[in-house]
Amino acid sequence: MTDTIYRNFMQVSDAEQARNALLADGFPYSSVKLTPHKALEPNTTVSTVQNIMDSLTPDSVDGTDDPRPRPVALVAVDVLDNDQRRQADAIMRRFNAIEA
Repeated sequence: MTDTIYRNFMQVSDAEQARNALLADGFPYSSVKLTPHKALEPNTTVSTVQNIMDSLTPDSVDGTDDPRPRPVALVAVDVLDNDQRRQADAIMRRFNAIEA
């Protein structure tokens, strides 16, 4: 039974390199998928949620008012067992993957 692991990337180039490394290491093309994240369209709902989140963060003394960078791409890998899971995770970490 396959399982899918997901990792976010802050740079599309890192995600592309991770995908290429997975394929080069023997993962089938059909089991590796790179999906760029789409930015949310500005609208009233998005603005309202952002304003609420901004109001809940502490002041800028501790740097929490600074906007957080958002991941720009997601790589999904279908794995068959724990060995493949560890292998895929190790490969993606080399390219700055973060938990999705």
